[in-house]
Amino acid sequence: MTSCQSEIELLYEQAKRYFQGDGVPSYEKGVPLLKEAAELGHIKAQYNLGVLLHQGLGVPQSYEEAYRYFELAAMQGHARAQYLLGCYFAFGFWLPPSDEQAFHYFQLAADAGVADAQYDLGVCLLHGKGAVKSEEAAVRYFTLASEQGHVDAYYNLGVCYYQGLGVPVSEEQAIHYLELAVRGKQPKAATALEAVMMAAYKPKK
Repeated sequence: MTSCQSEIELLYEQAKRYFQGDGVPSYEKGVPLLKEAAELGHIKAQYNLGVLLHQGLGVPQSYEEAYRYFELAAMQGHARAQYLLGCYFAFGFWLPPSDEQAFHYFQLAADAGVADAQYDLGVCLLHGKGAVKSEEAAVRYFTLASEQGHVDAYYNLGVCYYQGLGVPVSEEQAIHYLELAVRGKQPKAATALEAVMMAAYKPKK
């Protein structure tokens, strides 16, 4: 690390200390340091400043400015920033919605291991939003997200196995994933699990 990089890292660490501040964040002191580090190219500072701007914490809320800092961090490979850019395009924060751009950024973040991105990419693939529809690929990404404990991925896998979307129909696997989703308090899982179990154990004529 060069002396310049060390100075930038010091700015970031000082900003973090103000934000932690014995349980009472001091945004007035921390934000200027964070912004300085971000403008000097510190990837975590860029991402965290974007979060503050998105939420309006210690700074006036600005989706436009948040997008700018998320983009700077994403260009340096920050996976969570890439995911949030995908959300910006998916939901139209500040800029017009674009399924194609959302898919692009979700895929970057998903391939870097972000569970939320893996789940959202699976949704895009399941419905053909921003890319060619592929139920098989959707299941693959839902599975990756589920391996990290993503409760909505559990639910979607349960539905996929029950309906045979991208995988052979398996009531056993559907019940397995829906039970995991119920344990994770996924809001639709209990109703879906009840329906699957009633169908699975319905007396055969």
